[in-house]
Amino acid sequence: MKKLSLLVAVSTFSLVVFAHTASPASHAPRTYLMMKKGKLVEVNHGRKKLVKKDVTLANLTTIHPNGAIDASSGQSLQLKADEYMTMDGRIRKLKDMAK
Repeated sequence: MKKLSLLVAVSTFSLVVFAHTASPASHAPRTYLMMKKGKLVEVNHGRKKLVKKDVTLANLTTIHPNGAIDASSGQSLQLKADEYMTMDGRIRKLKDMAK
C-alpha cells in the first residue's frame, strides 16, 4: 500500500512539473501583414510572402500592396514600417508583439 501511494504521489508530482515547464503559448498572431522596405509582406507562421494584390480582411478593410488601408468605416490610413495589421483589421506596433 505504501508503494502504491508513493507511486501515485511521484506520478502526480511529475505531471505537475512537466505541465509547468511546458512552453507557454505565444500571444503573437500567426498571420499578419507588415511593411518591409516599402513593400507589404504577409507573415504566416513565420514565413514571409510579398503581397502583390489587394487583401480584404475579415472586417471588410482593404489593404493595398503599397500599405494604403481603406477601412470599412471609410477612413483611409497608411501602414507604417513599425506597425503590423492582424487579419481581423487591428493595427498594432511591432515592438509590442510577443516573441
